[in-house]
Amino acid sequence: MRTLLLLPLVTVSLCSFAGGESNIIARSDWSKPVSTRYSQTLRGRMLIAQEHSPAHAGPWPETELYLELQNVSGAVGPPMRIYFDPGRGLRCELLNSLGKSLPERGTPGSGGGAGACWIILPYDSTIRLRANAYGYGMKPGDGFSLRLSPPGSQDWAIRAGDTNTYFLSSSFTVTPPTNHITQDFDEARTIWNGTLELPKMKIEIPKP
Repeated sequence: MRTLLLLPLVTVSLCSFAGGESNIIARSDWSKPVSTRYSQTLRGRMLIAQEHSPAHAGPWPETELYLELQNVSGAVGPPMRIYFDPGRGLRCELLNSLGKSLPERGTPGSGGGAGACWIILPYDSTIRLRANAYGYGMKPGDGFSLRLSPPGSQDWAIRAGDTNTYFLSSSFTVTPPTNHITQDFDEARTIWNGTLELPKMKIEIPKP
């Protein structure tokens, strides 16, 4: 029994440090916690890194958007279940300091992105999850680019020399699939659903 209880904690630990800390170029504050009717409480934040993910062999780094989720429930209980689907649940807006949106560029491409899956998050634990399309980035010195996962596939680029200050604001909505059938009430009350309003973060073009 002790081994079984530890397995979810090990899984979270392995997933939590996917992006190297030295390559992080932006990080938001934590969102306000959101609770379900069964007191499952979750908060989140965004971070952006520029590096090569394990399977990326391109000539320059990817822009990697991660979503960190933290179980901050007020009472110890069974692990929280979260249906993670960033392609449908994550919506972002890139604004300048005057509040004007940066138009999307619509870059063609066939790369995949983070797919939908169930996440198990124990009490008082945090997980870091890749939340955007794989393989997209910009040559160092040319500027900054960000492409989200399909089917949303929002896509922006800030060219080198752009003197505007930009902020990325996002919301993340979790909606369990309608065909999911819970085994019993004990499972049903562990499922988190709702919307996290993620605080905006400042985007600065990395220097080459």
